[in-house]
Amino acid sequence: MIFGKKSSIGNVFYDVQCVEKEKKKSRSILRQLSQLSRRSIDSLSSTLSSPRTPSPRATFSDYPNPCELILLSALQAHVISGDDMRNCSTEIQSLTLSEKQKLVNFFKSDGDASGIIENNAFKAFNCSNLSSDLLKDEGAELLEQLWLKMNNLVIPTLQSMCFPLNEIDASFDVQTLILTAFRDRVLAKLLQDVDQEFPQLKSILLTILVETEEIPASLKTKIDICLGKNPSSSNTKPRYQKKIRSKTDSCLSSKRKSVSWMDDMQDNSRKSSTFCS
Repeated sequence: MIFGKKSSIGNVFYDVQCVEKEKKKSRSILRQLSQLSRRSIDSLSSTLSSPRTPSPRATFSDYPNPCELILLSALQAHVISGDDMRNCSTEIQSLTLSEKQKLVNFFKSDGDASGIIENNAFKAFNCSNLSSDLLKDEGAELLEQLWLKMNNLVIPTLQSMCFPLNEIDASFDVQTLILTAFRDRVLAKLLQDVDQEFPQLKSILLTILVETEEIPASLKTKIDICLGKNPSSSNTKPRYQKKIRSKTDSCLSSKRKSVSWMDDMQDNSRKSSTFCS
């Protein structure tokens, strides 16, 4: 009986040791997953940037906040729930001024947001370089689908989360920044060699003309071609030209007429002074 008790106690100790080993093993796995997750988050922005683009001034790795994944997902056109959007805006509101400024810089032209917008185009066209050849066949439809996602999903979602950034920069407008990034990083490259009209892109091009500023002259010329406008038409004379009357025109050049009348009081007749009709 005594030996039986010892053996049972030994089994208990053995079971406890096994449980402890399993706990340590699971903790180790969780620790490794956490480290891998952190690395992937920190390196995500840099991998999404174009290899030809210089290193941006501000990246998410500079300030690891819980809202960073939500913003990255929104930029990649993923659907964000209302609760996540509300939580993200609250977290942005609680950031320090320097952290908010870094987030503002993230969305500017030299930040990582522009690279993510370009990466969305790479995925849509299944390519690593944007060129005008991609607009052939079904390329215009792919561009239109990419535009609809950005204009109807990405921009409204970011607007609902990033409004606290207006407190430190009154000129911050995430819609204008995203549209400008799309213009410079996607549209300019797709239109660089176009020589024909694309009626299906009319709404996209008109929106870019209205909502963005400082459009490069070369891109403006390509947009006019896609809209069916002749860039050289501005140099031709108008078909009808309004005739401007000279200030020296007067009635002196017309024929003179004389009028005479009879005076009832006198028998003699008198001629009136000559005047112009």
